Amino acid sequence: MDKKALAERLRTLAADDTRRSKMARLRDVLDDVEMALAAGAKHADVVEALRAHGLDMSLSTFETSLKRPRARRACPPSTATAAARIAALPAQTASPTPLTNTIAGEPSDGPDALDRIIQNKPDLVALARYANRSTK
Repeated sequence: MDKKALAERLRTLAADDTRRSKMARLRDVLDDVEMALAAGAKHADVVEALRAHGLDMSLSTFETSLKRPRARRACPPSTATAAARIAALPAQTASPTPLTNTIAGEPSDGPDALDRIIQNKPDLVALARYANRSTK
């Protein structure tokens, strides 16, 4: 396998716009298209400019083709990006105040509170009566 010849052939294929889809060619100039639309250009005018430069598409194809990359840009950022944003946040200096049980006045975030929650048996009959009243 001749790597140089293969690399040259692949570059030629990448540069050949006639074999690429309309969407791929639109993606090449998408930032410029978005800039023109943000400046107030009409979709029909942008389509005419694209046609004049060899990208022939209808107005409805253009509008549909714009939706896809815009939807991709609106997707939530990846977890790596989110992790970087979280790491950039300033560290919290003050420790949070412990939650307290308003009835007993004791801290409710300790292991004893968890034991009380686990051992608590709810009154299912009373809950069922309450549910029946609230759905009417």
